[in-house]
Amino acid sequence: MKFALASVVFALILGFAVRSVPAQEKIRVAIPLFPTAAFPVLVANDRGFFQKEGLTVEPIRINSAPTTYQALISGDVHVAAGAPTGLLPSHLQGADIVVLGSWDNLVPYVWVTREKLSDIRELRGKKVGVNRAGSKPWLIIQVLLQDAGLDPVKDLTLLQMGGGSQERVSALMRGGIDATLADALLEPIMKKRGFFVLRGKPTPFMNAPIGVKRSYLASQRSTVKKFVKAFADATRFIVENREGTMRPLIQMLNTDDTEVADFAYQYLHANAEATLYPPDDAVKNLIRMSAYVDRKLGAISANRVVDLSILDELGTKRNQRVPK
Repeated sequence: MKFALASVVFALILGFAVRSVPAQEKIRVAIPLFPTAAFPVLVANDRGFFQKEGLTVEPIRINSAPTTYQALISGDVHVAAGAPTGLLPSHLQGADIVVLGSWDNLVPYVWVTREKLSDIRELRGKKVGVNRAGSKPWLIIQVLLQDAGLDPVKDLTLLQMGGGSQERVSALMRGGIDATLADALLEPIMKKRGFFVLRGKPTPFMNAPIGVKRSYLASQRSTVKKFVKAFADATRFIVENREGTMRPLIQMLNTDDTEVADFAYQYLHANAEATLYPPDDAVKNLIRMSAYVDRKLGAISANRVVDLSILDELGTKRNQRVPK
């Protein structure tokens, strides 16, 4: 009798425990191969912010923005994080992708050169390595050069090459090119390899959009809201908690060099926008840069591609700043 009573009590306790654990909704998120622009996704998984919201998030690394948005349109992934350059071209294909926020809103590159330069205009006559036409580095180079008064066609030679920053740096080491853009987080590594680094003026650019299909937002709004909340919590954690951020950061960088890791954290800490509200100029510059791929993209309005209503519902204040 006592055994039977104990069994009933145990079953009731177990049943209560099972019911008290929220069901985990699964979301697949496309992130870049080198996922600096999607770093809060890694932090949210590492620190349990997604799990707290009842989400199981699977990050899927994809090497190019066009492939990222193909996966989003087909439903292979539910969210695209940190892929700005494929956003507007997807609209020309009839896709209705909207941005829910962006935590990184500056051009994320530095110039790396074989010779010491004091001004971008000194690139005149040089060979500059760049990704394929339409890629993020290609678009940004067009704007940075023109803002400096240089014609990307007449004043220098742009050499297209596949891969990311590492491939362009390899070409720089071989002497095949004189300069290139590299991820800003790699600045200490570039200097240790004997290259020179030239920082341009901070240029607004929506570098880390959170993109979803409008139809997915409409049908799964509560799930999307949980994702955005956890993403924002992770971004705030990055700003406020250096020690807790270092483990996923070191894993992402794949380095045990403390100087590189410290520099990377300081960069992310300084540039993180924890409210996730992208500045108007950052959105406008993304549209402006996309027009270099197709002039029609320059006519797309910001209201068509940006929907910040989730942030409004979460009570985030547009001008609120996390102390740094």
